Amino acid sequence: MVALAVLAAGGLTLELARFRVAWLNQRLLRWLWLVLKEQEERRITGATYMLIGAFLAFLFFDAGVAVAALLFLSLGDPAAALVGRRMPGLRLSGKSPGGTVAFVAVALLVVAVLTASGVVEYHWALLAGAAVAGLVELLPLPPDDNLTIPLASGAAMHFIPLASGA
Repeated sequence: MVALAVLAAGGLTLELARFRVAWLNQRLLRWLWLVLKEQEERRITGATYMLIGAFLAFLFFDAGVAVAALLFLSLGDPAAALVGRRMPGLRLSGKSPGGTVAFVAVALLVVAVLTASGVVEYHWALLAGAAVAGLVELLPLPPDDNLTIPLASGAAMHFIPLASGA
């Protein structure tokens, strides 16, 4: 937990520094050009949002919920990107519904593995978390889905068992 806090704070500090120091921003962009999206040149990167999201997920939720939420993101988001980029047609806020289907399919595989391994007690809460993660992936919620996916899906998996009295 402390390591995640240090990484998240360090990432955010580096981001804020690069926006204020032009030569630092130019150097980082030169080093990271292969992995950065064009819009990340002028805003906080998805990697930093993921570190913050991971820290907050472990801070607010139990470890099983946090792990599930982060697996949904770290495995589902690349699947959505791979499929979504290759699918022509309809776009919702720049996102492909086909990409979202791929995200949810991968999230459901995560649910199956976690349920079979007994990592999380309430498999139906995992199913809800996977559905919420897929919905959040499709919606253009600010500031970044690398932050909103683990928090929203984690909240669903945390609060649904509480609301049902389980």
